[in-house]
Amino acid sequence: MTSIVPSGFEAYARILHPAQVPRDGVGLVRWSDVSRWSGVSMHPRIQWHDVALPQTAPLSEAPWRGQGPRQGGLFLPDAEALIEDLTSHTRTAETCYFCLWIGYFGGGTPFVRLGDPPIKGPEPAQPPRLVELPWREYGLFEGLLAQGASIELENGLGPQTSNLWWPADHSWCVASEIDLPWTYVGGSCQLIERVLADERIEGFEAAPNDPSCTKVEGWLLDLIERATDEVIETGAVSLNLALGTVEVNWQPSGRRGRGLITTRSTRKYGESASTSPVKTRDRAELRRQVHLHVERAVLALVEA
Repeated sequence: MTSIVPSGFEAYARILHPAQVPRDGVGLVRWSDVSRWSGVSMHPRIQWHDVALPQTAPLSEAPWRGQGPRQGGLFLPDAEALIEDLTSHTRTAETCYFCLWIGYFGGGTPFVRLGDPPIKGPEPAQPPRLVELPWREYGLFEGLLAQGASIELENGLGPQTSNLWWPADHSWCVASEIDLPWTYVGGSCQLIERVLADERIEGFEAAPNDPSCTKVEGWLLDLIERATDEVIETGAVSLNLALGTVEVNWQPSGRRGRGLITTRSTRKYGESASTSPVKTRDRAELRRQVHLHVERAVLALVEA
């Protein structure tokens, strides 16, 4: 976890992004709502695929539409509630720093304060100030803590909360990694207790050694392992899961060590497909690659 949010804080929380936000006639759906549907119990290290892809198909329809939690940013009302919790735990609420991933700039994407006229933003290569971290670069902005939830992207994506934000006194830090459906908060024990007690926010206490990446375990890992073996042995596998179907095909070419892996994931609200080349003569590496594609195809049923 501390590859995303700094180490050294007394305590940490993981805020879960909603499975579905209110829009176009649909309502708010939290992970706990999905848990009641799937029968999978919530716990501090729960991952989205754990709760959204049960081993046994429920009798009722899934309570959310689309691909599940938004990655890389807080739900705006959650951010506003979090700001209320954070305000009394810093001496410098008037001086805070906000980092936005430069990928959001998108060829000069303009940033505006909510309710203000559009303002032309900097070109991607030259944001106001650049924060460089391993694997990520961010444009750095400065403002009041109250503005932390009020940056809107004028590129059709709607409001976007910052990926990293902290006050000048470094009393806490909030981190929304662009590929994760949750946000980390590091701070004092008192702050984390307040955040976790806030009924407007859904989250759990987190630990510095918690895995930050997707980790498939248990029955789902066993299923993917068996499917991988079947693809290598027969060239294809078809899986029927609680939310849809997954098909994987392996087509070796005439040249040794080359071929194509094709996957298709189909559920009620859409499908995704991919075709990827394979270039290896090593059987262990071939199995690793096939396993990776099978896993991605299975998770595509519940992830964007």
